[in-house]
Amino acid sequence: MTALYAQPDHRVVETLLPGITETWLPPAAAAQRFEVVPGLVPVAVRPTGGVGRGLLYVADLGTHPFREWQFMYTLDHLARGGLVGERFVTDLSLLDQPGVGRDGLDPQGLILHVSRCGSTLLSKALARLDDTVMITQGGPLQRGFWAAQCDDWRGDLLSDPATPARLRTLVRLMTRRRRGHERRAFVKFISWNVMVRDTIECAWPGTPTLFLYRDPVEVIASVFKETTAVLEAKGTAQAAFLTGQPAAATETMSDADYLAQCYRGYFKAALDAPMTTPLTFLNYRQMKEPSRFQDVIARGLAHRPTAEQLGTMIAQFDTHSKDDANTQPFQDDDLAKRRSLPEDAVRRIRQICGDLTNRLDADARNLYPAAAEFSPTAVLSPSDGPML
Repeated sequence: MTALYAQPDHRVVETLLPGITETWLPPAAAAQRFEVVPGLVPVAVRPTGGVGRGLLYVADLGTHPFREWQFMYTLDHLARGGLVGERFVTDLSLLDQPGVGRDGLDPQGLILHVSRCGSTLLSKALARLDDTVMITQGGPLQRGFWAAQCDDWRGDLLSDPATPARLRTLVRLMTRRRRGHERRAFVKFISWNVMVRDTIECAWPGTPTLFLYRDPVEVIASVFKETTAVLEAKGTAQAAFLTGQPAAATETMSDADYLAQCYRGYFKAALDAPMTTPLTFLNYRQMKEPSRFQDVIARGLAHRPTAEQLGTMIAQFDTHSKDDANTQPFQDDDLAKRRSLPEDAVRRIRQICGDLTNRLDADARNLYPAAAEFSPTAVLSPSDGPML
């Protein structure tokens, strides 16, 4: 069976929560339910055709924190345990209702990434703090919202001027203080969302944003062991958007070439961001080092936890980030990944992505540019201010 994270979000939700589409609420009535039920959050978006047209799937997840390695696995866990309460469908125009989402937290930091590059480790470490809401590839943000806003890539994502405002409201509905003591929120987007970085920045101008990346040979080798949502898009208008090539051309590419073209697009989107944007880069090689973690979240996400909180988060480095039981030890398999692909595939990936990977490594926005050395004794300078 295809992994939950690779399927369209509304189909996953319809499987996990059968019957959710049987209850329809008009937007005004749905807004009232959000007022009185603190556990309600959006769980998926189903595009219905036309720019900005869609259905919003909503469910009561109670006070369960988002600590699983992806949002959909939180929903899976709760559905299997019979712990999901009220559920219904409303029109996506709920996001245009005045006052909707006002009880949610705007993200303190945003995470963009290339895939299989340490972003899950980072997000799970952040999620360990009880006062933090960590949205990790939130269901509605997987595909549904974006597909609805551009009519399944038949239109431009910015053709509807409501898109950034809707995105902001959607996330606020997901970052509600469901337990009452949450102080901050972070959002990790799905990998291809770096291609809509400008829309995301319009929603939260000035918000620290960290782009994680990795040697694309290792990324693609990892994807071949599992899957990825962008492979499901091959041959479609979305694939054309991701690669900049005709949809039909993507269908005839090898999977390795297709993924490399997607990742080239991701790298270019990050590098093309204006230097005035609060965007920083981080190579997976540096993300793996626990000694760097405090510096990474301070400079990349403006997050300065207490020493006790930092210890709680760093404990995540000891276990496999996709093991929600936190019992499987982490094992470094970079070399095995590089050796698992045929030489001709490696050569093609390097030809397609190598120049941009090198540019990311050397860019001044990189937290640890290739020519610089990291000093673990200089994690915070006085100008960084107090640790909060």
